[in-house]
Amino acid sequence: METARFCADVLTKKATAVGDTTLYAIALRTGVRESTISRLVSGRTVPSLATLVAVADAYGCSLDDLVIGRTTRPLSRVPGQHAGRKRKAVPA
Repeated sequence: METARFCADVLTKKATAVGDTTLYAIALRTGVRESTISRLVSGRTVPSLATLVAVADAYGCSLDDLVIGRTTRPLSRVPGQHAGRKRKAVPA
């Protein structure tokens, strides 16, 4: 299974496009601490969901734009269904 990861290059491209060329400018626009932005851009930390949402909102992009990765193996069954267990018919 592949692990999702933050796409720092998307953040820097979006930030540069609106004139935010420093970590300080990105921090001001997103409301995320400059030290956190620094660690994100350098790949030293994994962003929280709140941080991802703040960045996506600030630069008008989706969470999908900021995160890459998905499972490489499909689910073998639908979660919540038990094999061999019969379901009762629901009256109409």
